[in-house]
Amino acid sequence: ILLSFLLLIPSIPVFAKDTVYEITIDEEIEMGLHEYIKRSIHEAEQARADVIILNMHTPGGTIDAAVKIGKLLDQTAIPTVAFVNTNAISAGAYIALHADHIYMMSTATMGSAAPINTSGNTAGDKVESYWLGEMKSAAESSIHKRNPIYAEAMVDGSIELPKLNKPAGSLLTLTAKEALQVGYSEGTVQSLDGVLEALEMVDSEVVSVEQTFSEKLARFITNPIIVPILLSIASIGLVVELYSPGFGVPGTMGLASLGMFFFGHMVAGFAGYETLIVFAIGLILIIAELFVPGGIIGIIGGALIIGSLLFAGESFAHMAYSILI
Repeated sequence: ILLSFLLLIPSIPVFAKDTVYEITIDEEIEMGLHEYIKRSIHEAEQARADVIILNMHTPGGTIDAAVKIGKLLDQTAIPTVAFVNTNAISAGAYIALHADHIYMMSTATMGSAAPINTSGNTAGDKVESYWLGEMKSAAESSIHKRNPIYAEAMVDGSIELPKLNKPAGSLLTLTAKEALQVGYSEGTVQSLDGVLEALEMVDSEVVSVEQTFSEKLARFITNPIIVPILLSIASIGLVVELYSPGFGVPGTMGLASLGMFFFGHMVAGFAGYETLIVFAIGLILIIAELFVPGGIIGIIGGALIIGSLLFAGESFAHMAYSILI
């Protein structure tokens, strides 16, 4: 009778472990990475994870992607921890400041967040002012209420910081010791296990979220260097094919390059099916120009193709440069 009674009682997970989701932020920060982090946070929420740890080693990246990733961290109810493994530079520092807690390896660095354009020069007063406000807001909105002057010094090199022996004229990059000193870190550790120990979660189950093949490919394809190469191969291949009998290697290479371009940008969240449809219509009109005299159809087709590429890119300016190249 006693055993029958016990069977009616729901099982209690007495030995259930805390769950930690580890998300890796490596290489450049761009929209392909944003989609990976978005999926990872969603999976962590579905699994009711106790903590999300961002394992960071990044030299920075685009402002748009960093801002969107920062919003993802703000919106989740799961506590977030930035583990600066090697470095969190530029946009990486911004993302780290959006985490609830920051821990750094003893050899890690964080900072140097001045906005740079595609030519390697400063992005201008307007962009710098916007980014300065974003960095300041990220520091102030932390549950630790971090002093925003250090976030500002990462963007504005004219700020002098006697406490860190930093003269005016250089951007601030914090070492692990300096970050702990000014309250931009909660501790210095030697590994991910050290972070878990600091969080008192040594026995937790750590789930490492890996990037899918599609996400890795999208990150590669949407790289600012790769985009103009793909468009060049596509345009040269299709033009050569128009002057060649039948359909051969040039046309195949051109279509394959275009297919990779749209695939990567759709996975990254830049492009939708509407841009692909507009491109297809433009391509059909250009082919029709070979059989219909006048030139108007070809001009409209070319405009539709250029328009679809501009709307499929991360930004009008970047895509305009890529198309010109």
